[in-house]
Amino acid sequence: MVRDIVVYPDKRVRIKAADVRKFDEALASVIQDLKDTMKAHNVKAMAATQIAIPMSVLVIEQEDGNYLEVVNPRIIGKKGSVMSTEETLYFPDTPHTVQRYEMIRLVYEDPQGNQKALKAEGDLAITLQRKIDYLFGDTIASRIGEDNRKSLEKELAEKGLEGSFETCPTVFMKDYFTSMMQKVLFFMGLTLLTPLFSFARETVEKIWSFDKYATIVIVLLMIGYFAVGIWEGKKYTSCTSCQIGNMIGTAVRYALVTAAITTAAYFLLN
Repeated sequence: MVRDIVVYPDKRVRIKAADVRKFDEALASVIQDLKDTMKAHNVKAMAATQIAIPMSVLVIEQEDGNYLEVVNPRIIGKKGSVMSTEETLYFPDTPHTVQRYEMIRLVYEDPQGNQKALKAEGDLAITLQRKIDYLFGDTIASRIGEDNRKSLEKELAEKGLEGSFETCPTVFMKDYFTSMMQKVLFFMGLTLLTPLFSFARETVEKIWSFDKYATIVIVLLMIGYFAVGIWEGKKYTSCTSCQIGNMIGTAVRYALVTAAITTAAYFLLN
């Protein structure tokens, strides 16, 4: 069956493909769909993510007309480098030059689940690298500099393909600040157990001093959280977790917890 090809700015192509675990008729159907779609669009290679199927599968039509059917590929060796001018269906009519390995060694499985190994050079090596990029959620845009990405964005916009290469990271820098606040609050919470023990007055005063300094640390961490969060919000404008409303809500929660613990500590330790 001929399937629709994912075209920029559709972000489904950026989804990392899942490894194939079942070598069954469903896999065979995906491979056939890839072949049918390749024929319909007159292309020699295609990854499953290009037809919005997040499976680690790619197909390459070889010079003799046979198909190289690759499942769960992994590059285990590479050598040399070459500049490759490439054009992809995801970015129609916008060729770009990127650096590729001249030779790669690959391990993969065939559609029956048999383990295979392959040494590829020249055009085959470049084609495999391009399609494997797709399986890991990458495109040509991932391999060019920021200035070239902006140029590519503009070029695509002129063709009526409005979008952005901006992607949300899985971990934000501001998350480190919330992690530190959680740790400090944990130890502040432990100080509330002080009345359960027969500590000397001097020790209790030191514990209260810790709470006061910890409160200051929380305030400083909160300032850092906002500063970094605002910077990330400007950088990743499409990420919902970067929005100022979310940061305010998080900050309010930590502020309330800090105030509650500090207040409780004041009455328990003084």
